Amino acid sequence: MEKRSTVLFFTNAELSQSAVNLATAAELARDTGYDVHFATFGALGKDVIPQGVTYHVVPGRAIKEIALSKGLEFMPRHPPGVQGALQAYDEAMVFVMAPHDDEAEYFAVFDHCVDLIKKLNPALVVSDPLFNAGVDAARFLHKRHVILSPGSFKDHCLHLQSNLQFAWKWPVVCSGFPTPLPLSYIPSNVYLLYQLIRRSYFNPRVVSLVKARAARGIPGNLPAKYNFIDPAVLYLVPSVRETEFPLAYIPPNLVGCGPLLPPFVPLALADPELARWLRTRPTVIVNMGSHLTYGAQQAGEVLAALEQFAARHPDKQVLWKYPHASLPNAGKGSARVRLLAWLPSTPVACLTASAAAGGAPALAYVHHGGANSFNEAVAAAVPQVVCPVWTDTYDFAARVEHMGVGVRGNAAHAPNVRAEELAAALDRVAGDSPEAMGFREQARALAKVVGGPETGRKIAVEQIRKFMAS
Repeated sequence: MEKRSTVLFFTNAELSQSAVNLATAAELARDTGYDVHFATFGALGKDVIPQGVTYHVVPGRAIKEIALSKGLEFMPRHPPGVQGALQAYDEAMVFVMAPHDDEAEYFAVFDHCVDLIKKLNPALVVSDPLFNAGVDAARFLHKRHVILSPGSFKDHCLHLQSNLQFAWKWPVVCSGFPTPLPLSYIPSNVYLLYQLIRRSYFNPRVVSLVKARAARGIPGNLPAKYNFIDPAVLYLVPSVRETEFPLAYIPPNLVGCGPLLPPFVPLALADPELARWLRTRPTVIVNMGSHLTYGAQQAGEVLAALEQFAARHPDKQVLWKYPHASLPNAGKGSARVRLLAWLPSTPVACLTASAAAGGAPALAYVHHGGANSFNEAVAAAVPQVVCPVWTDTYDFAARVEHMGVGVRGNAAHAPNVRAEELAAALDRVAGDSPEAMGFREQARALAKVVGGPETGRKIAVEQIRKFMAS
């Protein structure tokens, strides 16, 4: 019997980072020629590990656990603009690049990753770029590795565009500036680029970690610095050109797969009652991601917007994934505004439940601008209303508008939500106007380009196979 090739995945525990790795590991594990292993912090939990994949717990704290220990929700919310971006560079970007409180904590994780690679001797390591220790361990041991990122082409190669386009054409991360940049925004964009480098890349916490790594003999720059692309390494992302800003140059080792989504149980099997309910009327689905929680005031604003929309459109309904599953002061539209603490199966199963039964997909997907939410909607052919709150969520809101598949739901109030503004955005995207019809048509066309929910992870696996054979 031919020996199986071992592939080891490293990832952070947060679904925002791990989802693309879980999806790809699940697909690779379907091939009996591969022995697939998945290593992450215990915070992820064994229940989400795909069938046929061996789970390894990495000792240590996940990013979200470290954030909670400091009294933070996850990422600090910030408004768009110069002051909001500066806040993000000081608080969020540094934390993402160097989350551990000291080098000792980091090297405990690194040493475990080194030991695991030595034990398994994988033919290939696949890692989340923000899981510094996993990438560093592969580099340290001179193991071939692939970077599997939830990020976009822009995240990884903006700095490679000709004629310094990163300064004058495209908004710097966290800024929320218009895309492409109006002339009047260029000075602010250049200023923020300087501050991003100064406050994040040269932050004492980051510099200290880089020096400590070098002292241990770890080659290369900090993996979490997205824009340091190694030409010898394959990078896989869920972008395709049609879901990205029109960048002139994408390096050949940065490969777009389309949405990297896990296999899912059809909703008709996972929750037949909910599947039937979703078929009764065209539905708006609201899912603000796994990290974002709204307090009572903001939750009330969202509920008021949903009820305003439901009252104006008696033939439509709303499903909101809200952790508390109930809210006081529900008003007139409540019979058609349903709250669930968790979406059964996966969000894509809910977005496509009606289409799976021969109807249309959901009317709109309201989300915070996370990469996974964006790609779920793209794959499911669903228009989007994006309410960005931090860092790259402002970029994804701009992508939605650029592609013609939706609008922002909080452009005037980000990172907060106001009922009237969100309700108006819902009318534009999920109503019956020619504009809404145009959003739906464009969403359907885009879903055909990416091949729906199943194609991206298959492309990723094929790219991994080719890389291993090269």
